Amino acid sequence: MLYLAAMLLVEDAGSLVNGQFALLSAPPVPLVGWTVAMVLISMLTHAVVLPATVLMAASLMLGRSLSPSVVLRTALRRAPATLAAGSIMLLGTAAIVAAGLGVVWVTAQLWLSILVMVGLAALGAPFLLAVPAVILEGYSGWRALGRGYCLPGDRLGYATVTLVVGVLGVPVLGVPVLAWQGLDQLVPLLPDSIVAAVTGVGYGMAGVLATVFQAVVLASTFLFLPYEREQERLSEKVLRLLPDGRPVPARPVRVVVALALPGLLYGGIALTNPLGWVEISETNVTEGWTRESRGSDGSGDAPSLSAVDLRAIYPGADQPLMVMDSVYSSPRLLVCVDAACRDASLVWARRERARADPVDASVQLADGRLVLTTWLEDPKVQHSRLGNAVRLGLLICDGNGCLVPAGGKPLSEPTFHPSGSSVALAVRPNGGLIVVETRKNEGPAGQPDPESETVSFTFCDDPACSRPERRISAELESVFDNGNYRSLAVAVGADDRPVAARLNSENGALSMITCADAACTRSRVTTAQHGRDMDPMYQSRERGGVSMAMRADGRPIIVHRDIGDGSVQLLDCRDRGCAQIDPIALAGPSHASTLPAVVTDAVGRVLVAYQDPAARQIMLAACSDGRCDSAAVGRIRYGLGAGLAMTLDGQGNPVIAWTDDNGLHYGSEWALRVTTVLQTPRG
Repeated sequence: MLYLAAMLLVEDAGSLVNGQFALLSAPPVPLVGWTVAMVLISMLTHAVVLPATVLMAASLMLGRSLSPSVVLRTALRRAPATLAAGSIMLLGTAAIVAAGLGVVWVTAQLWLSILVMVGLAALGAPFLLAVPAVILEGYSGWRALGRGYCLPGDRLGYATVTLVVGVLGVPVLGVPVLAWQGLDQLVPLLPDSIVAAVTGVGYGMAGVLATVFQAVVLASTFLFLPYEREQERLSEKVLRLLPDGRPVPARPVRVVVALALPGLLYGGIALTNPLGWVEISETNVTEGWTRESRGSDGSGDAPSLSAVDLRAIYPGADQPLMVMDSVYSSPRLLVCVDAACRDASLVWARRERARADPVDASVQLADGRLVLTTWLEDPKVQHSRLGNAVRLGLLICDGNGCLVPAGGKPLSEPTFHPSGSSVALAVRPNGGLIVVETRKNEGPAGQPDPESETVSFTFCDDPACSRPERRISAELESVFDNGNYRSLAVAVGADDRPVAARLNSENGALSMITCADAACTRSRVTTAQHGRDMDPMYQSRERGGVSMAMRADGRPIIVHRDIGDGSVQLLDCRDRGCAQIDPIALAGPSHASTLPAVVTDAVGRVLVAYQDPAARQIMLAACSDGRCDSAAVGRIRYGLGAGLAMTLDGQGNPVIAWTDDNGLHYGSEWALRVTTVLQTPRG
């Protein structure tokens, strides 16, 4: 009940993860103080409950039945002696731990430290008989310790094994582990609505059973360990010292209800969520995966997954789909079996390894299929040293894989330098596509000019782009990054007019390209955010990036991570060209480089998912009317992963896919997680 009361002090730090309470943010100061108080109260309570249970078990073993009230009064009366003996045993435990740490410090051998601590704990195990010596014979603290250690006599080895296994081993290690393993297997089979109640009752029962088991072992060892003559004398003495009281009938139903009540209350709080905590469903997609289980056909050429692959997530027709692509492998699709992505499989989007870096552009059609951009070789245009030229093309994908659409036409001029281009993709209101491509202008000797580029819009009336119409829209004079770091974004309004955003990867300037009409016969370039001088040696391209969404009225929403200090900022444009913006800071300076994700929901709110490196959290901000409310929706266990993507599911809930990665090349720990936010911040 004390732990339930602590929930009132959690404030915004609390959340419900898969139906259970969890702390994703740092606990407030009052909660820390309450937790310390709860630990102390729990220790004091155990100093009364364990002796009381020993007294009740011993009385039943001797043929007497005592009422719980009599047992509790006796335990409270003898609590000072129990606390004295317990304090001395705690000091002994601290000495054992200190000895183990000392062995590790001297020898750097963990196994030797564990062996020393286990040996010392075994030597001190007979002191545990001080508990029945206090409650059954009335000894004081010091004398109870001596009585407990001397009681086994020449059966010290038997007593040590019994106490180590029955008091320390099974109840302290065995019962909790079995309960945890059993509930861990059971929880995935249960609906989230009853998970908290089941786990609360389960762990509560496990704790009570562990205490009862300890009490029975202590009482039986104390009473029946001595030889027969000593047993009779001890039993007579204990019977004589047992408190008087009328026996009471057993009431198992009341006992079970009382034991289950705290867990049921915990389940009720989790189900009703009266404190308004953020509710999320989280799945570790890669948990338990093997290389063989990731393939689409079980062949040796099956696709695999790495920590740097995540590019985008979409709700799909029946289940979420994730686009995976990196410089290390060909593009793949991760297909989830259900909305929570409890299981998934990988299929190739394209088996052939592209010569260029990944063209990070994908979009979802109204029917749930995906469209990906790719570079397709053009054997008609060749170079003696560089081989075949490539042209920009499309792939149409579903849960079974991807195909080049029949009737699709090339979307760009042939090039031998595709890594100098960036590509963005958007769906038009009529179901067609808009493809935006940047191409480095040609410099001396036919090499790409790093100081200027051309931005072109290609309009398609159908997803296959069977009749593409390409228009040169803008010339930009600056240094820009390639497609690998998402410095280009495009969105289309309800009036079929596109807006493109281009981030300067050298100084952080943000250029906006707007079209006067749907055909983009006239375009305009504006600067939404001016750049600043940077150290020329600074690798700004590792941090820069831009994400964009569009409001229903055609005004863009832009989120970017600053190339200089890594801070996250939302730019709320007052007009389509972002000539005037309202900047909103979401996260301060950091060393993070992962690009935030942005979407707009059905009620017009802007939702932004981003990393908070200082708190090691995945954050979700809900923004409207110039202000944002943020809440933690994920805890980063390993490190700041390279992937973060977001979409909305069929119910309008944000679904965030993110990688949890320590970034090590050797001994790397990482996971792909999918977090569905069932109750978002207010915004």
